[in-house]
Amino acid sequence: MKFNTRIITASLAGAILTFGLAGTAGADSKPKYTIKQIMKDGLKGGLAKKVIEGKATSQEKIQLLDYTIALYETKPKKGDPAGWTKLTGDLVAAAAKVAIDPKAGTAALGKAVNCKACHNKHKYDKPK
Repeated sequence: MKFNTRIITASLAGAILTFGLAGTAGADSKPKYTIKQIMKDGLKGGLAKKVIEGKATSQEKIQLLDYTIALYETKPKKGDPAGWTKLTGDLVAAAAKVAIDPKAGTAALGKAVNCKACHNKHKYDKPK
């Protein structure tokens, strides 16, 4: 049986984003990881790069997806929340796509992992 990976990816990403929205509905709910943890371990730590290069294990791909969902569930410290939702939602969808179809998903993930796009709008720089 041949599966249409676009339909599966869209369905999975939609389910993940819906779950993420439901998970943030409670006033006291907190993401599984902090932004600092996600940046350190998932993005700056090289996990995203490893996934993009096709060198990650299935478990590492799932870990990156877990990080991206947690990032989506956090509130930005500055900037437009809708912009945050768009950027982090694209990241979740790309990470989900890699988990389903690594060949098709790595390009999308590489594009979605755009630090500058997010940092320029949402990163809070502490006064020195």
